[in-house]
Amino acid sequence: LAFALADEVVVVGDHEQVSPYAVGQKGDKIHALIDEILEDVPNKHLYDGRTSVYDLARQSFGGTIRLVEHFRCVPDIIQFSNELCYSGEIRALREAGSSPLRPHLVSHRVRKGEESNGVNEKEALEIVSLVSAVCRLEEYEGCTIGVICLVGTDQALYIDSVLRRRLSVAEYQRRQILCGNASQFQGDERDVIFLSIVNSPGDGPLPLRQRDDAKKVFNVAASRARDQLWVVHSLE
Repeated sequence: LAFALADEVVVVGDHEQVSPYAVGQKGDKIHALIDEILEDVPNKHLYDGRTSVYDLARQSFGGTIRLVEHFRCVPDIIQFSNELCYSGEIRALREAGSSPLRPHLVSHRVRKGEESNGVNEKEALEIVSLVSAVCRLEEYEGCTIGVICLVGTDQALYIDSVLRRRLSVAEYQRRQILCGNASQFQGDERDVIFLSIVNSPGDGPLPLRQRDDAKKVFNVAASRARDQLWVVHSLE
């Protein structure tokens, strides 16, 4: 959000959100159009489809104000992002008692789950079973549900295809089910989120993801759930 205050432009938002992936765009064509059409536009190289509107405004105008009040998640859920990205400065406005579900964080391990080409079939089927089960439980009545996968999109597509066979069309729509990656959930939320780690133990250690873009993915993925976050994993 950018607005004029007196003679100053103020940019309000959060730079720790996921930037667009620009999937399917042809970089050379985009840059040719930038050179042709945006000749006199400052920072024109940023209009490449990979830079968020917030980052565009931040680099063009400066004067940023970071949002520190969080209204979506109960405190236990937002605390992970708070420590990962915000040095503990985020203030959760919701009280723990405002959620009807307990516990707010659930770690669920899938035994002998193996990732192959971006899909962990056992983990995917476990999530499908969990979603199908909570749809039948009284305490989850009226809850919306999402599934976020941390590796690619193939896992999410597979989970979605099985869920559509397991659930009726009416139930699928009533729960507003969405399966995707963190970028597809940017700006969205659900009452209950199932987070699929996808990765499984291999012959050696998994690569440590410390880059800023990976941190933003974790931040967005972990903060989409309002009332309950399930972390479903095949790791020990």
